[in-house]
Amino acid sequence: MTATRLTSAIGDATGGFLSRRAVLAGGFASLLASRAGASMGQTPSFPVTVEHALGATVVPAAPKRIVTVGWCDEDSVLAFGETPIAMVRRGMFESGIAPWCEERLGSVRPHLLDGGQADYETILGLAPDLIVNVFSDMAARSYERLSTIAPTIGYASGPWRADWREQTRQIGKALGRPAEAEVLIDRTKSFLARLARQNESLIGRSFTFGTYFPGSGSMVVYLPGETRVDWLVDLGMRIAPGVERLSRQNPGRSSLDISLEQLDTVESDVLIMWYEGDARGSMENQPLFRLFRPVTAGAYVVLEDPVSVWSASWPSVLAIPYGFPGLVPRLAQAIELADSRAGKEP
Repeated sequence: MTATRLTSAIGDATGGFLSRRAVLAGGFASLLASRAGASMGQTPSFPVTVEHALGATVVPAAPKRIVTVGWCDEDSVLAFGETPIAMVRRGMFESGIAPWCEERLGSVRPHLLDGGQADYETILGLAPDLIVNVFSDMAARSYERLSTIAPTIGYASGPWRADWREQTRQIGKALGRPAEAEVLIDRTKSFLARLARQNESLIGRSFTFGTYFPGSGSMVVYLPGETRVDWLVDLGMRIAPGVERLSRQNPGRSSLDISLEQLDTVESDVLIMWYEGDARGSMENQPLFRLFRPVTAGAYVVLEDPVSVWSASWPSVLAIPYGFPGLVPRLAQAIELADSRAGKEP
């Protein structure tokens, strides 16, 4: 396939428009999320104890100065109607803040932390009364240091394993509002179920989710239990058999590098790839990638705009209703395009 033809095929599969249905879904989702942040009638009672993989944390009183150190933890805090005084900067957005968070923050601008590592001195200077570090790889030493500053909560599952449900539950417990957390989760699950019904061509179809870093001869493939994978399963899709096999062979791993020569081992009905910078062009110039069946079939969905990358990679009770109405129909369109080219009945 020539470069021009590949570009055309990619455009067919990934470009396009937001349907009127998707726009309406996005509007409804914003309303849903805004209502979820309002009081649901639960009176917080303190002290509360939050159990997590690194211990049990007592939050003595309703927190007023919350610092979120974990990726996207601020989403759940904001969904409960609370405003963190500091949170991690999101580099792909010019402001450093995701738009679904900006909607909640209004004119307030929390201090933005470097997400590379915990800045203990800065956090100490902010005088927090609660530190949230749920979606992270926080180790015992880091937990101990943060806990000397303020009560610190972490993940219940494992490093980088806390999905949007766990984030919401852990943060809801710390805020003394576990019942509200379940309401947020149920509403988000209902929203995902509605999206699945609106995009029925996805149900039962297989997917591979990956990325590429220029200069490498391999593709990163995300495995079951990784946040990018689990929400697609929630939509009724199937993890590619080859990806399932890799997961069984590498227990405890959330991603693996596979050489471009082995791409056929993770073949699927649709390939989803997120890119940053010049990674897309570099990957699409790889001859072996250009011959990969999902690519030649048109079932190749590119995520490179910040909203799509962040909502698909680190979904939350705010990111899902904001980003998914524009994202999920693209997956369905890619599968439908590949089916039409193969002469399959819809």
